[in-house]
Parts: sequence; C-alpha cells; structure tokens
Amino acid sequence: MKILGLDVSTSNIGICIIDTEQPPASRVCLAYGLPLSKVRGLYAKSCELREHILAISHDHKVDIIVVEEPLQSFRSRMSSAGTIALLNRFNGIVSFIARSELGCPLKLVNAVSARKSVGCLINRKSDVGTKDQVLQWAMSQPEMEKFEWPTKILKGGPNKGKSRRKEICYDIADAFVVGTWGAIILKIDDLDDTVV
Repeated sequence: MKILGLDVSTSNIGICIIDTEQPPASRVCLAYGLPLSKVRGLYAKSCELREHILAISHDHKVDIIVVEEPLQSFRSRMSSAGTIALLNRFNGIVSFIARSELGCPLKLVNAVSARKSVGCLINRKSDVGTKDQVLQWAMSQPEMEKFEWPTKILKGGPNKGKSRRKEICYDIADAFVVGTWGAIILKIDDLDDTVV
C-alpha cells in the first residue's frame, strides 16, 4: 500500500510517499519539497501543486492520502486570524486536488498526535526547537537513511561557503511524519472511502 503524506503551507509543501510493502530502508519511494513562496496567489499555488499531483499519479498508484491538519488556534507571535483562515483555505484546496486527482481516500491528522504516535517525541525543555527535533527524528529513521536532504551553500556572512540544509527540509520531515502515521497507525475503518 502506498501512503502519500502532505505537509501543507502557502510557502512550501512537503511531499512523501511511503510504500508499506517494501523493507524499511526502501519504503520511501518519493520525498521532496515543493517551494511556493515565489508563486503569487492561491490559484497559482494550487495550479503548481496540481501539476505535481498529476506527475505523482502518473508514476505511483497512491492508496491513501494523509494531510497534516492546518493550524486551528493562535500561537504567540506566529499566527493571526487572517493567517489561520488562509492556511485553512489552502489546506482545503490542496486536499481537494489530491483526492480528486489521485482518486483515493484522504485523512487529516493533527501534527502533534501524529508525532507522538510514531515515536517522534518533542522535548519542550530542549534548546533545540520543535522543527529541528522533528527533522533530527526523521533523519534518524531507517526509511530516510539514504535520502539526500536538500542543501545550499551560504553566499555571505561568517559561514560563507559552508553547506546548510534548506528550510524545505522541515516540510519534507513533516510529510514523512504524517506519511509514517498513515502507514503504521491509520486504520482503514477511519477512512471516508467515498471517492467522487
């Protein structure tokens, strides 16, 4: 069974397909981040995503889609009512496109619940932020050992010339988490399998 995990935001979309019928080291058959920060407007972002979903449908028979639920409450210094509304709208658009084009059931999952369920435990007292802890966990999993995480060479500052992981790695890690949740925790009975 192939599970498509999606981490949706208006700046990047993390995409990860996990094939549960493969051994752990070969389970991730696709993982990448779709950068959308330079694409203007929800319609254009949606069209860009649709092209990638069509390419996925051409190369993979996806059985289930798992999407990280959008933000539903305020976080200090991070979200406004407008931001939450925009993210919810875009998450709905992405979910509709993915389900329509891939023709399979879709399940939304809370990010915190998904992390706990798959063993990605976040230490709130750590100096390392949540995003970095999730990335470290994803990188340590057998399924992601061979994955080449996107990097960039810094062009200025005191670290000029050094290699750093791109921001989009966080989105890939989140997509891996929800895809893993779909592969090992999700029960088929929990799916709405009515596909139009």
